[in-house]
Amino acid sequence: MTAAQKKAKDNFKKAIAYRKKTGCTLKQAFAHVYGKKSVGSVKKKAALKKKAAKKKAAPKKKAASKKKAAARNYGSHKDTGSHNVRVSVVSGIDNKNLQNLNYLVKELERAGRQLYELKLHKKEKKIAPYGITLLKRYPGYIKSLKKQITEVKKHIK
Repeated sequence: MTAAQKKAKDNFKKAIAYRKKTGCTLKQAFAHVYGKKSVGSVKKKAALKKKAAKKKAAPKKKAASKKKAAARNYGSHKDTGSHNVRVSVVSGIDNKNLQNLNYLVKELERAGRQLYELKLHKKEKKIAPYGITLLKRYPGYIKSLKKQITEVKKHIK
């Protein structure tokens, strides 16, 4: 080991010993060993705190009456002047949203019937292992279908 390495090793040991003694961070311990200003606070005694004068609370104002938010209309939109061209477009209810809603409602009904039939088969003990896994998955599937239906209904209004 070179002399510089030995000195660094000794400084490290001193820093670790100082850290154990005071409970400070390693960075603060090295600052102490090298004789630099303290990097952070090393367990100082707490100064006596002065009691702050009590402040009077500001008088409360009456709460303003809340107005009901206007219902958003997703159904129609009129664009009269986009891109420097006089275009008047009225977009009504999107046909795809209606088709999607009809599909989701039919799928929900089908899933409900399937779940009911699987429960009947389970009572009669005529259910295959695959049916048991379906029986576990259908309630979650039905729940997700209901969420999708509510989302599609929001876009139709």
